[in-house]
Amino acid sequence: MYKALQSCAIMALFLLMAPAFAADKADDAVALITLENGATVRLNADFTWEYVFLTPQANTVTTEPQATTETIQTQTSTEAGQVVAQAPKVQPVVIASGPVVGGAMTASAMDHANLLRSTAKGGAKVSYLKSQWDSKGRLGLNFELSSNSEENYVIIEMEIGLYADSGELIKTETVNVWQAIFRVPETYLRKGQTRDSETFWIEGIDKARWSKELMTLKIIDMSSR
Repeated sequence: MYKALQSCAIMALFLLMAPAFAADKADDAVALITLENGATVRLNADFTWEYVFLTPQANTVTTEPQATTETIQTQTSTEAGQVVAQAPKVQPVVIASGPVVGGAMTASAMDHANLLRSTAKGGAKVSYLKSQWDSKGRLGLNFELSSNSEENYVIIEMEIGLYADSGELIKTETVNVWQAIFRVPETYLRKGQTRDSETFWIEGIDKARWSKELMTLKIIDMSSR
């Protein structure tokens, strides 16, 4: 009889704790940290970190003091031949949770726009190199690629987000920032190499609204041989 009562008590305690446990796992406690240079990063539960660059368009739940949960851009750097997450020097931490939906670029991100002009994945890094305008009013973008991976990359697909000087998103473009020639190994992006991309021409960008060259880069797909 005593064991039966004990089992019932344990089961009741578990049922009371389960919702709280599930909520904790769903939130996956994320910390927003302001760096000494004023940029904001988000620390994830899997020990990765990401730059915060967009204002929210959804309600968030935060602890005191109040903080804003924002959409983010993953950034990494190379070290000892591998792409690894840097360990940023931190200020006081604020825990935030809730849905994340992006809007316009934050003032902090606009002040540190150079941090968003590069991205890395799978040992390959892509960085913004230069821009130009042609006689048709099209914006031309060039990028630099480097690799510390053992993979020989033949295609690297990247999403480019272009933002007006006000921080408003103008448009996004998806390009093959690197595309090798089939069965021509010397055109592959290999370990230790640095290559320049071709010029990508983008229409619909007002030169007067893009003087700050605000953009975000994200590698979305990679193929290797």
